[in-house]
Amino acid sequence: MKPRSLNRGFSIIDMIMGLGILAVAIVGIMTAQRAYVSMSSEVEVKLRAISLGNSVMNVIRMHRFDENVSDPWGASLGTDTGETTSADYDDIDDYAGATWDFSSDGFEGYSVLTRVFNVNLTSSWLDSVNVRTNYKRILVHVYNTSMDSSMVFSSIYAGIVVDD
Repeated sequence: MKPRSLNRGFSIIDMIMGLGILAVAIVGIMTAQRAYVSMSSEVEVKLRAISLGNSVMNVIRMHRFDENVSDPWGASLGTDTGETTSADYDDIDDYAGATWDFSSDGFEGYSVLTRVFNVNLTSSWLDSVNVRTNYKRILVHVYNTSMDSSMVFSSIYAGIVVDD
């Protein structure tokens, strides 16, 4: 009869192989974690852009349709005489071509460009027409240095004429 060996356990080769497998697993986990952190910061930037864009759009939409309170609507888009700051704006087309830097308002690196133009819904609500219509399209572009392109918000605003 052969005597049994009482030396049972891991050899040095078993230990080296186990440590190698463990090292590969740790590298994989760290790579996935780095990608997750990168994605979460990108998501945070875009969520803040959405918040800012919705806020600016709501401010614009709280104003009346036009300087004139009924048809015929004003002939030109943009600020009117005496309107030098956004606090003076009283209708939505005053925001045509306005730009803001929101860095000092808690939105570091964010800026906004707004556009307002007349549209004719029978031909295209995407294209600007240079005639007075009962519809204006509002575009709010939100920019951030870490985003590849701007985030764009769009709305159609209707001037409603009430017959007496």
